[in-house]
Amino acid sequence: MSMEASYAEPEAPMEMPVTEEAKMEMEYGSVSTTSQAEVGDMSVEEVQTYAEKIIYSGHVYLETTAFDDTLAALDQAVKEFGGFVQDSNVNGNTRRNDDGTFRVVDRWATYVVRIPTDRFDAFMALTDGIGNVTSSSRTAENVTSQYTDYEARLDSLRIQEERLLALLEESGDLESLITLEERLSEVRYEIESIERNLRNLDQRLAYSTVTLELQEVEIYTPSVPVQRTFGEKLSNAFADGWSGFVRGLQNFTIGLALYLPTLVLLAVIAVAVVLIVRALRRRAKKKIQPGTPKKDAPKQEDQPK
Repeated sequence: MSMEASYAEPEAPMEMPVTEEAKMEMEYGSVSTTSQAEVGDMSVEEVQTYAEKIIYSGHVYLETTAFDDTLAALDQAVKEFGGFVQDSNVNGNTRRNDDGTFRVVDRWATYVVRIPTDRFDAFMALTDGIGNVTSSSRTAENVTSQYTDYEARLDSLRIQEERLLALLEESGDLESLITLEERLSEVRYEIESIERNLRNLDQRLAYSTVTLELQEVEIYTPSVPVQRTFGEKLSNAFADGWSGFVRGLQNFTIGLALYLPTLVLLAVIAVAVVLIVRALRRRAKKKIQPGTPKKDAPKQEDQPK
């Protein structure tokens, strides 16, 4: 036997046919594995694209002395910036007018608006012109890692789906067919779930969220700190105290006017009750007052026999 023949003989077992069960087990085992995208394999353009996946959001507290005008200006600004109002809520306190009608005062509103991300900073700067900004905050959430994980998982699941479909065409065993179909259903459900999450992230990446809380006030709260002398502080304190006293007196007068009819009615009822009680007491005294005293009758023993 030659040297070539001795090396050729061991190759024969490698050509033996593989059973359907063994083939499905090997192929299906490879299907169940997942792969992750390596950042090192990405190009410079892809890395820059992924680095830009940041979700911006802002929160602004505003005061206004012209509530309706400010709401109209806010709606107009959102339209001009190409955004939309996702949610809005307007509330207030109800006050009764002299003619019996009611009006809403001391109103406040909460707006949740979506603004294109490339105009987020400009819109946040614009809010200072809509009303008196007392507080403002913003956040930036980097979802690059989450986004790339979703994409890598989605690519892996699509590869699994293709392999499962190929195995379904080749499989002739009923039990293997049922197993493959169950796995294919699971893979497709995971694909739909990830695609839904990616669409949600894409929407949040394209449109930033800004929450605005608007309060109706009579006087703006000072938002810019200034250096003041002692005399200025004393003068401002006196002015604030006098303004507070005037507002308190106005509120007291308004409250008194609001409840005056009720107070007058209660006063009339109280006076009527007092008069009735006094009349009853006088009548009772007249009934128990003694009349003219009668002479005592002579005693039995004093009468003449």
